[in-house]
Amino acid sequence: MISRVGVWLRWLRRKLSRTHWAARLFGIPEPDPETDQPGMIMIQIDGLSRTQFERACRAGNLPFLSRLIERQHFTLETFYSGMPSTTPAVQAEIFYGVRAAVPSFQFLRRESGGVLRMFESSAAEEIEAALRERCPAPLLEDAHAYSNIYRAGAARSRYCSQDFAPDEILKHLHPFKSLILAVIYAPKIVRMTALAILELGLAVVDAFRGLYARRDFVREILFVPTRVAVCIVLRELIRFRVMLDIERGIQLVHANFIGYDEQSHRRGPDSAFAHWTLLGIDRAVRDIFRAAHDAGHRDYELIIYSDHGQERSTPFEVRHGRPVGPALAEVFARGPLAEHRLWIRRGPEMVGDTLGRCRSLLGLGPTEPVLSGTPHPKEQIVVAAMGPVGHVYLPLPVPADQLSTYARAIVATAGVPLVLLHGDGGNVRAFNGRGAWELPADRAEVLGAKHPFLDEVADDLVRLCRHPDAGDFILSGWDPRQAPLSFPMENGAHGGPGFEETRGFLLVPDRIRRWHVSHLAKTRRRVRGEELRTIALHFLGRGGARTERVVEHPSRDPTLPVRVMTYNIHSCIGTDGKIRPERVARAINHCDPDVVAIQEIDAHRPRTDGHDQAQVIADHLRMDHVFHAMFEEAKERYGIAVFSRYPFEQVKADFLTEFEPRGTREARGAIWLRVRPPGHAPFHFINTHFGLGRADRRRQVEKLLGDEWLGAIPDAEPVILCGDLNSRPRSEVCGRIKKRLRDVQESLDGHRPLATFWSGKPLLRIDHVFVSGHFEIHRIERPDTATAAVASDHLPLCAELSLPAEP
Repeated sequence: MISRVGVWLRWLRRKLSRTHWAARLFGIPEPDPETDQPGMIMIQIDGLSRTQFERACRAGNLPFLSRLIERQHFTLETFYSGMPSTTPAVQAEIFYGVRAAVPSFQFLRRESGGVLRMFESSAAEEIEAALRERCPAPLLEDAHAYSNIYRAGAARSRYCSQDFAPDEILKHLHPFKSLILAVIYAPKIVRMTALAILELGLAVVDAFRGLYARRDFVREILFVPTRVAVCIVLRELIRFRVMLDIERGIQLVHANFIGYDEQSHRRGPDSAFAHWTLLGIDRAVRDIFRAAHDAGHRDYELIIYSDHGQERSTPFEVRHGRPVGPALAEVFARGPLAEHRLWIRRGPEMVGDTLGRCRSLLGLGPTEPVLSGTPHPKEQIVVAAMGPVGHVYLPLPVPADQLSTYARAIVATAGVPLVLLHGDGGNVRAFNGRGAWELPADRAEVLGAKHPFLDEVADDLVRLCRHPDAGDFILSGWDPRQAPLSFPMENGAHGGPGFEETRGFLLVPDRIRRWHVSHLAKTRRRVRGEELRTIALHFLGRGGARTERVVEHPSRDPTLPVRVMTYNIHSCIGTDGKIRPERVARAINHCDPDVVAIQEIDAHRPRTDGHDQAQVIADHLRMDHVFHAMFEEAKERYGIAVFSRYPFEQVKADFLTEFEPRGTREARGAIWLRVRPPGHAPFHFINTHFGLGRADRRRQVEKLLGDEWLGAIPDAEPVILCGDLNSRPRSEVCGRIKKRLRDVQESLDGHRPLATFWSGKPLLRIDHVFVSGHFEIHRIERPDTATAAVASDHLPLCAELSLPAEP
């Protein structure tokens, strides 16, 4: 009854939601029928390092994400960006599996002779065409994508770099639909308008602070509307689009929230203004999470990550009193390149990648003066420097010794902290204020001995220098012994090898965590774009069959405890009304049990789509199992089961009380196994499910304690009894069992017994684990993750026990 009420309330909430009605009025039909193929929402919070993420959680600027971690719905891990640590490179690795697809955010395309900036639609399209040749099946094939650099095969994309072309913007304008949407979302629009006004006020105050600090007047004023557009309007549009996709039942959606990254470029990654932006992003993620949780067509999971972090940086011009262009021109005024002029792009658009994208969105176009007009790479020294990474392209070959002389001068005269040259034999020569080095051998001198990704960054820098579009000189603002430099006028930067800019974060949901952790342990690799791609492909079933257990354990350390579980799975019918055996397998695997007692399991019943649920769960867990039917009619069966990763022999599977055709009493029974864990003495394991009537439960417990069951086991042999007894701890039934065995929840010192029914708000303790005196009880666990809370009307109960060593 409780389950039916919960299902009805979820259905009603979904039908009354604004997103549901918006979808209907827009002519979007409800997807039908329901599918057991899972869906994924990938949310990227652009530019937020793990350090700043944790700081925002402590300060209360990410309250919803903090709760998800505290409740163990998500596991926080570090995400390594690779090099360059910028969105086009990271998204290319995630979407296409290609490392270092671009050498930086701005660079010279040697083949065409043009300087590409990756927020421009033409640049993104050109690079993506090359990526499609290397990987014809991108991750977002047939998916929906929002605010990315690449479309990556998406069937629908909005606000991506390529969508900012004028013809694309006109193509997606729907005035009538926009009017309908405004009516439906009137309360949201009022709230968004209020937030926009507040953000506008903060932006104006921030602009005057910038003017007071003697920053560029035009740049500060232009940033005011850009800030409102990015932090409020674009964020809300993305939120609405993703929630509409969930209503459609789209299997994969990727969305990138860019507001924090832009604020960080302006005022620094640790600034109050940047962290204020995270509150709005947190609310948007909360709404998306709830919509995914209530989705009717398919089950969704969220992966939340940042592609990179940012370093608080000092502008090159502030530290040295002049821009990097004139500084480099002084260096190249001598030697074999003295007759060649230097070309560099300067001005407001150098201030962060997202500002350039938003200027394109607002139709402002380029405003910066261009030194030497259009670049001519065969005649000019071309410099592409955006963020803390720059590339210098020479118009003619220069001897190796002269290249080294120039590199030393760029460090000593121009004041660039680090210069890289592609050397002979595959190594890279590195020059900084302390001398000349080689990568990857001298990585500690170049990058800092305490770098969290020292080996990976050194290898990636070597790969970056080999990129066909990398400069003859690669300039970097990184020096581990002083504050990083950025070539534009910005206080936050990324793209280089810094501690923070390469260290993003990753939130993995409990549904994916077990496979994800096992995969990383197997490959012994960091979490980076390639791993995130593999995780997503596996989850979506495009990387082989999905399984809930990946690492097999053919032998086990005898010192490790044995984990047993009891779980009433309600025929795999969740509290949302969906029939999901795979979801039950995830809830089980969260505790990584060795032996599992299952009650209420169906086989080939029309009410549960004809699944052999025991076999489906066993396949996902990679465990052997035994099933015993309490009800059987033709091919339909219903009963109990035991799953084990250890070898076992079946001693008995029989009824405790028979079915009464003239009454309402169901048949009830038990399964008795003898389990043999490697390195331990064997033990007896019994799974049972008692009836609802008090008199029936008395008969069942007497039969179970009699000579045919527990009474037949010698006192010297260890025993575990699990099951849903439909009896509370102080009942007569439990009292009878406690005369022979111990209740694990009452026997563990310092443990407060945990209820398991109802899963939405557990109040009753009717699922039990009893053990003989041979066992030492270490831990009791009742997973209340988002998956477990919805998979059944019961929560699983897991006990960690020690067994005597095998003689």
